[in-house]
Amino acid sequence: MVEMEFDDESITQVDANTTIQEQIQELSKRLQNVNDDLQQQVREKHGALLQQATHAGRFDVALNTLANDVEQIRSTGRKLKSQIDAQYQQIDSQTRILGRIQQSSHLLRSAGTLLALTAKLRSTKDVLKQAELHYELGQLVDDENLKKIEFVQNARTEVIASRQKLRNLTQMQLVTGLQERNKTQVVNALKIFKNFNTLQKSLDNLVSTFTTDLEQSIKECFAGTDISVLNTKGDTTSIATSKTIRGPGKTPMLTTTQNFRAKFWKSLHWLLYEELYESCEQVNLLKSSLDEIRQFGFDTGEEYDVHQYFWQAVQTLLRISFNDSPAHVTQTLQEGLAKLLTSARGLEDRLNREFIFDNDIFSGLEVGYIRKCAANMKACLAGVDLPSNETVDVFIRVVSTELSAALIDTRLTNSVAAVFIACGKELCTKLEAQIKLGADSKQVVDIPNFQQIQNTLLANILYYYKDSVCRMLIDLKVQFSKTKCTAQQDIVKALEKADILIGTILQQIMDSILSTISIILLSMHREPGLNSEKISTTGPSMYMKELQEFISRVWSNHIEPFEDKEVVSKCGNELATRCIELFVHNISILRPISNVGRQRLKSDCSHMEQALKPICVNLSDLGNPARLLRAMSFLIVQPPAELVKQNVGSDSLVPSYIVLFILFGHASFELQSPHTTANWSNERLIEWLEGHTSEREKLELISGALQRYRDQVRRKNSEQYDEIYPLMVEFFEKALKAY
Repeated sequence: MVEMEFDDESITQVDANTTIQEQIQELSKRLQNVNDDLQQQVREKHGALLQQATHAGRFDVALNTLANDVEQIRSTGRKLKSQIDAQYQQIDSQTRILGRIQQSSHLLRSAGTLLALTAKLRSTKDVLKQAELHYELGQLVDDENLKKIEFVQNARTEVIASRQKLRNLTQMQLVTGLQERNKTQVVNALKIFKNFNTLQKSLDNLVSTFTTDLEQSIKECFAGTDISVLNTKGDTTSIATSKTIRGPGKTPMLTTTQNFRAKFWKSLHWLLYEELYESCEQVNLLKSSLDEIRQFGFDTGEEYDVHQYFWQAVQTLLRISFNDSPAHVTQTLQEGLAKLLTSARGLEDRLNREFIFDNDIFSGLEVGYIRKCAANMKACLAGVDLPSNETVDVFIRVVSTELSAALIDTRLTNSVAAVFIACGKELCTKLEAQIKLGADSKQVVDIPNFQQIQNTLLANILYYYKDSVCRMLIDLKVQFSKTKCTAQQDIVKALEKADILIGTILQQIMDSILSTISIILLSMHREPGLNSEKISTTGPSMYMKELQEFISRVWSNHIEPFEDKEVVSKCGNELATRCIELFVHNISILRPISNVGRQRLKSDCSHMEQALKPICVNLSDLGNPARLLRAMSFLIVQPPAELVKQNVGSDSLVPSYIVLFILFGHASFELQSPHTTANWSNERLIEWLEGHTSEREKLELISGALQRYRDQVRRKNSEQYDEIYPLMVEFFEKALKAY
């Protein structure tokens, strides 16, 4: 291959003044040089060029040979195709002929079978056998090819007529069997429908018939027609007549609201309790019949549950009917929801709860019913600033009526109970607004004043309300147990509001009583006979006499007028417990005290039990406080050596700090009591003991007094401690380890 390279730069460098002729000559010269170069390259590569030419010739020969072979193959293929096409055409023709022969044979066999089965059908009287024959004839009668054969047309017509007649008869037998509860007849009818392959369709039509009849009855019921009378008499023309009268352009039927509602509820109850019950019983019979024929190998479609399908259709119809009813019917349904639920629950019980209504069917009517109940309850409290027992009586009567009506349904009962609880809170709020608080309402030094009398009256009204509610719940207890609802518990819990208000009124008086008792008990520290060795007259101490007289008077004047004895008893027990604690604290820190004084205190312990009788009739009900009081009557007269033998820790009835306080009373003046060491008064010490419940804190207070005494003895360089001190230290250390 000759490569030609032109030097563009050399060309462009030709002098611009060179003539065209000179340029042509120069170009010709260069072309000649190129030609010479090409010839030179051919001469040099002459052998290679000849070899390539030889190979090209051989390749051309090979291509020609291959082309001849391909042509021979094509010729052979055309011959084979011709032979195969001939054989195929022959086989195809014979196949079509055989197919027509087979089709004709099949038609002849089908026609023969149709005629034979038709003859059997004509001679068979048993409907079940006829149904089986129709099952075999079904595809033959519907075969499009047989329809074109003339000699079987009469047989086809006869079979079709017999089939329709048998279907109509079977439908009548099914309806009659369901109405008469003839299970055998129903089972046979279902078998026939199965043989006709129309079982599913027949069941759907039957359910549709039930719901259509029910829908028509609902419309008549909502229109104010007494359907129970119509169905009892079987007067179907009356329904048509009533529809005609109510049609457009006709004179409307005039009736009173009371008359309409009477007919409405009578009809609706009959519709649910009688008509729907009858349909449900027929569906139950239908379901059991389906189960029976399944046992004999009939495939009825396991996924199809006629029981569930029917009940869903009924509930859908009722839901739509209630939601789309006229305004006056909706109002009647809402206000009489309890009647509707009574009929519905009665139907469920009558059907052994095999059919249960969904709650959402009636939920749309609850709002109106609850609104009516709320209006009735609130009407009892409207315009009443200070409710009385008469107000409570009227209120409870209305509540009892509403709850009794609603007890047929758990959800409705809870809703009505919620309304009652809200109204009860309103009643308590009105009474709460009248309660008097302050110094005048809690004085106990004189007979009850006007404010206290009014508070007592309010507390008694609250108690009367609470007691009335409890008696109402007892009366309704059986019905509550049937519904298994939480309404009763919710109502009882709501009564805590009344207890709180009664407790508020009582507590302020109790606080005043306790404060006065505390002052009286503190006066024992000024009792002259407790530090005297002279034996005084028998009987209680002066402070104890004052305490007995005060408790008796204040309880009789201020507490006994309260009628809620349960709350009074609870407050009395709490007050008695506090009195015992105050009494024990005071006698344990009492100093100085003589042996005669200790005997007097022992006697005062017994008198204390008598003083608390008005507050707590049975003192043993208090438990540990009562036992502590009796234990103190024993410990107060014991010598120190016996006192330190008392148990310590949680097993001890008498707290360790009480024993230590008593031991301080046996010691000399140098071993000062803890509150004296801290420069506290007796009153402040009692307050501190009441405010600190930790046993260890009280022991630490005593520890400070013992430490100060020990330091004082050391400063004096005294070699002898008070004889009580070692006993106290030993007991203190033992008690400290226990806590």
